[in-house]
Amino acid sequence: MKLNSGSNSNGKEYEYPPGPAEIYPYRLALKFISNPLPILKKITVKYGDISHFKFGSKLHVYLINNPHLIENILVRHNHYFVKSPGLQLAKRVIGNGLIINEGESHIRQRSLVQQAFTRGKIEVYGKILSEHCVEYIDTNWKDGMTLNIHNEMTKLTLSIISKLLFGNNAITLKEIKRIGENITLIIEYINKLRLPFLRFIERLPLPLTLEYKEALKQLDSLIYAKIDLERQNAGFRYNEKISENGNYDIQLSKHNSLQKDQSKLNILSILINSTDREAIANSEKLSQDIGKEKEEITKMTDKQLRDEVMTIFLAGHETTANALTWTLYLLSLHPNIESKVLDELALLNKGNNCKKIIVVEDMPRLKYTESVLMEAMRLYPPSWAIGRQALKDYPLNDRYIIPSGAVVIMSQYLMHHDERYFSDPEKFVPERWSLRFKRSIPRFSYFPFGGGPRSCIGEPLAWIESTIVLANIINIWKIKLDKNTDKIKLHPLVTLRPKNGIRMKISKR
Repeated sequence: MKLNSGSNSNGKEYEYPPGPAEIYPYRLALKFISNPLPILKKITVKYGDISHFKFGSKLHVYLINNPHLIENILVRHNHYFVKSPGLQLAKRVIGNGLIINEGESHIRQRSLVQQAFTRGKIEVYGKILSEHCVEYIDTNWKDGMTLNIHNEMTKLTLSIISKLLFGNNAITLKEIKRIGENITLIIEYINKLRLPFLRFIERLPLPLTLEYKEALKQLDSLIYAKIDLERQNAGFRYNEKISENGNYDIQLSKHNSLQKDQSKLNILSILINSTDREAIANSEKLSQDIGKEKEEITKMTDKQLRDEVMTIFLAGHETTANALTWTLYLLSLHPNIESKVLDELALLNKGNNCKKIIVVEDMPRLKYTESVLMEAMRLYPPSWAIGRQALKDYPLNDRYIIPSGAVVIMSQYLMHHDERYFSDPEKFVPERWSLRFKRSIPRFSYFPFGGGPRSCIGEPLAWIESTIVLANIINIWKIKLDKNTDKIKLHPLVTLRPKNGIRMKISKR
């Protein structure tokens, strides 16, 4: 059965693209929530690049599988859309952080948060995370251990983002396991709420609801405690200047004995001190006293800080943990590709009596390692789909209009496996990522971090972290799939996780 035409809730008549229809409301939505990727793939194979279906009796959904149309929606015509209702559920956890924020508020907040992600600061973070990565592994990994590598990558990336966010006040290793479990519980609970008729569980004292609320309360307490501590112990402010060659330099002004050590740089302190410089610049005609008052107004409140820190904390570890997990899994299945990574690392180790720590300065010499990561994120993109909701009627092309209120789904997983752009799309082929190949494919045939004005603000840091952590792990450890491991199943929640993790045996090289 196909949906071809009909009226929307506003009473207008629309021609709908072909797509599946269910006799019973929410039946398709239930299938989607339980296992979305096969459903999306089946719809795309049967109905093509533009398809339409309904979740329930009212919500119209469009699945777009064309890179040029995706670029229009995310970049050229992004003002027609806001984040999807499914992602709006995340407001219960991350508040009005950048992932959720819209309009002028989003533009202002992004300008504040961006001050923690300038090129110079990201390079400093790279130095911190490389040392912290090796320290974590040396402390917690033992030769011959069998590990759930997804759990380990989650704990490692939680530890790294905690160090980058909170500096010397980072979360202890003892706390990280419990925090990781709380985050998983929260994500799985929010996933259940994507169906409107299940949202009543929030109002009932069910064990699952009580556990979710307690987990969120603990995360909130943690973040607010870190904000309070950073405000009390703020030792220096961060100012930027642009050097003659256009690079960012970091200046740490000496307010007290915490001196100028860049290793003490942390994202929370920068966010606390960040101001809306454009707003301040626009107040030049005001008196100096009023201008100072304006600067105070344009700093973040504790609630804003909490929302942005929670966003960075959750998003800053989850996607990287999954990218590393899938990459290590793929390398364990392809020893010939792992050997090529080792050959690249051997050039860095040449002339050293012991294996060096891979640092941010080594990035230009890790091209093959980067290609391995790119290919792993093609096969298993951490963010497997992006959703938008139309604010007003949107002319998709010469034939179809997306009605106001309709939801658009664009799937990285589907695009990354599209044989029109990737030959042998199910094969793990890092060599495909030549400069010529990158230039030959449409921009939104490969978009692991999204795109447009709502693209991930931490993408440059994520690439550095993933590359450096992967290189340091492979440099020292041999990681093989445990022979008793069951078939690996995908678990697409907010991000694409392996269901039940992946058991792997580690040994020193």
